[in-house]
Amino acid sequence: MCESIEQNKGRVVDWDNIQWDIPKRHVRRLQERIFRATRNKDWTKVKNLQKLLVRSHSARLLSVRRVTQENNGKYTPGIDGQIYATSKERAKLAEEVHRTNIFNYKCKPLRRVYIPKSSGDKRPLGIPTVKDRVMLMLVRLALEPEWEARFEPHSYGFRPGRRCMDAIWQIWVSIKMHGTQKRSPWVLDADISGCFDNINHETLLKEVPVFREPVRRWLKSGIIEFEKYFQTKSGTPQGGIISPLLANIALNGMERLFGAENSKGNYTAPSHRKGDNKRLNLIRYADDFVVTAPSREKIVSYVLPKLGTFLKERGMELNEAKTKIVHRDEGFDFLGFIIRQYYNKTRGI
Repeated sequence: MCESIEQNKGRVVDWDNIQWDIPKRHVRRLQERIFRATRNKDWTKVKNLQKLLVRSHSARLLSVRRVTQENNGKYTPGIDGQIYATSKERAKLAEEVHRTNIFNYKCKPLRRVYIPKSSGDKRPLGIPTVKDRVMLMLVRLALEPEWEARFEPHSYGFRPGRRCMDAIWQIWVSIKMHGTQKRSPWVLDADISGCFDNINHETLLKEVPVFREPVRRWLKSGIIEFEKYFQTKSGTPQGGIISPLLANIALNGMERLFGAENSKGNYTAPSHRKGDNKRLNLIRYADDFVVTAPSREKIVSYVLPKLGTFLKERGMELNEAKTKIVHRDEGFDFLGFIIRQYYNKTRGI
């Protein structure tokens, strides 16, 4: 059945009667192969499988479905004003996408809109056209399994099968006092200034060699605001279907700064690390992260300088006004949770 869809040459006869389990299964199998090849460091195979995936009719059908039916912004148009609300329109879009070579595709400029923030300010979003979103979804389908095999273990934001409570649990494990076991009671509660707006394009593009040009053209596509065109020289627009993945790629490597990976490429627990890296834990949810450490001095003299260099190479920096060092007894706010150590007479916790 998968073969019949792939041999259909992009023609969609009846959108409503597509057996979606078939293209989903085909794409999932390719993604599993990409994941395994990445784990095996077979980069030639990864590249070939990614190209096979983005050229497959199953992946293109699935991308159209996710963007025009499942995504929350399915009725939000880009600068062309087009949406695809009917089965006939979606079928026509799928046929158009099938005829498009993603490696030569040029995205249209983004439409700038603003949404209110809880602080009273407004957050700028860049809205691609629906077709651009479909093409970016294709790239995401191919990149995500590779990077799921490469991402560090304590990165939790915008990843399949992970949620904010996983990050909260890991922080609790890192700082809690348990019997005679040593933990890391000091916390760097960090805030990155405008992460999505400041990511260095060239540094990011080096990490996605197979899709360097399609991603570059999207990042450089510019923005239309008040009927004027503005160039985009840095950052990945908030509102882009692939932006969270690209931000995670740009920030990948923070745990390795503190010895999370040994010479064989295997994860090393903080308690087993050596020297300055011992008992340092970095837990990240998208662009929000904390570092737990055995002392305040270790954060000031060792952690902050290394993080500063890492972020500067990627076009970013810590927000000094919002970044603070606290003890677990004081508590801190992370992802809307107040995390603090409490004690009682019987358990000491």
